[in-house]
Amino acid sequence: MGQIRAKHTNLSKRRTCGWLRLRRSTIYEFKDGARSVEIHSDACLIDMMKKIRREQRAWGFRMIFAYLKNQGERIGKTRAHRLYQQAKLSLHRNPKKPRIKRSFQRLLPPEQINEGWAMDFLSEWVIGEKQQSVRIINVVDECSRKDLWVEAAHSITAAKLIETLDLIGEMRGWPRYIRCDNGPEFISYMLKQWAEEKNIEIKFIQPGKPTQNGIVERLNGTVRTECLNLNWFYSLDEINHLLGQWYKTYNFDRPHSSLKYKTPVAFENLNQNLYFRMVPANEG
Repeated sequence: MGQIRAKHTNLSKRRTCGWLRLRRSTIYEFKDGARSVEIHSDACLIDMMKKIRREQRAWGFRMIFAYLKNQGERIGKTRAHRLYQQAKLSLHRNPKKPRIKRSFQRLLPPEQINEGWAMDFLSEWVIGEKQQSVRIINVVDECSRKDLWVEAAHSITAAKLIETLDLIGEMRGWPRYIRCDNGPEFISYMLKQWAEEKNIEIKFIQPGKPTQNGIVERLNGTVRTECLNLNWFYSLDEINHLLGQWYKTYNFDRPHSSLKYKTPVAFENLNQNLYFRMVPANEG
């Protein structure tokens, strides 16, 4: 470079570098201290970012990047963001619970009465000083469409649910299976243990597929249309009183289209030979 510049004094540095295919930065002298800062590797910078995150858990990328720059690290924003993502330090990457996986269950009504039950919850409000929400448990026989139990309570735990199922079983006998969704009460260990003791299969529907439990969902719609949506409730006792009246009307008086417009009780009385498991007379 020096010899060429000596022979051709009219050549500029830019043209000389272009002729020699050199970068112009190679012929300039760096200022004192320009290379005094050590350039760390990617792995080292990732370790620094993780250490900062452990000490300052609320800091995001911009704060960590600015902190490194203030500490004298020679790192560009693009490189820093790449390493930040590579280290999976994003504050918005919240851990997610694994989704419940269930196999597809065809909604085929059983051929025998009391062979299969279905259960689900509804929600309602009590208007008053406290305006409390209540939950309503609905249990139905999938063959006869008889509503086996409907009751409102401020809270229905797994223990309360098991108590209700025990009462139904003592009156009717135990079914072969119970169909339900994946609510916290239904997937509880207490209900699983209870079902194993009673030799009852719990058929869970797939998450987000309420049509796979269509019989009890249809019953829920009937409860809302014929009872809940027609009244304002001022107490829990009032809800249960009206639900009790509706329960009698639905089972004893209301014709059901899927039963050739017979009532559920009439259908069961006409088909006593179709009972899956009946309570003996001395026990029921």
